Amino acid sequence: MQAGVGSENKYGGNADGRLSVDEREYSVIYAVEDDHWWYVGLRRLVLSFMDALRPGKENVTVLDAGCGTGGMLAECRGFNAFGLDISEEAMKFCAMRNLPNVSKGSVSAMPFHDNSFDMLISLDVLYHLGVLDDTRALNEFHRVINHNGILLLNLPAYNFLTSSHDKIIHTRHRYRLRELKAKVESAGFIIERITYRNTLFFPLALFMRVLKKFVPRAGDKRESDLKPVHPVMNKFLKGSLLLENRLIKWGLNFPFGLSIFCVARKRQKNVRIVD
Repeated sequence: MQAGVGSENKYGGNADGRLSVDEREYSVIYAVEDDHWWYVGLRRLVLSFMDALRPGKENVTVLDAGCGTGGMLAECRGFNAFGLDISEEAMKFCAMRNLPNVSKGSVSAMPFHDNSFDMLISLDVLYHLGVLDDTRALNEFHRVINHNGILLLNLPAYNFLTSSHDKIIHTRHRYRLRELKAKVESAGFIIERITYRNTLFFPLALFMRVLKKFVPRAGDKRESDLKPVHPVMNKFLKGSLLLENRLIKWGLNFPFGLSIFCVARKRQKNVRIVD
């Protein structure tokens, strides 16, 4: 099965006029994401659910909607994987990874036919300033996913955690779990799992961000939190996230965290869901 690429999306052209992050940030992401604890933890969690939920057939089609520099897409071995991103700069890094099937386009108006993919991944995309309407994007996700197909989302949590890092990566909004659940269900999906994650680091992150807001230091400037991490610290942080991943896979839902992870399924055609 090949994902259908339409000549024109039925919603019109590209709806997003802004880049998702500062262009210079893409080079930083590309340099660190293969081994950085945050990226490794998220990829491992997503892949574990993809392997568990893949339909009982070969040649499973997957779209990474907002694939960035291609770190997640490169891990989708064993799947018929496609990528989509609005940024020409991000696509250059995908090309450096020799990733095929990467298209330029908006998550709000995707250049694919209806029912093209068995799974759709969107990791930290809908919250960007470049996504003018997350509801429209979720409706697009629903359109291009096959009936009974899977949606996997990760998004940042809590607007009160907004920091200088969010300004660098052009954050429009950080979500609460109930809010995201309502949006996903409104788009026509059935929630299979939704939980906060990055919970172990939440107290420290909250303390540091509050401290920066109320006790600014002389010479402080707007900068990204994404930097190379000492190998020993990186190993510790990575291990902590992998432990958290295992707890999530065992069915534990965390009551708070820095991120929200959601797994949802597109409703089968002509099936009415009765609460």
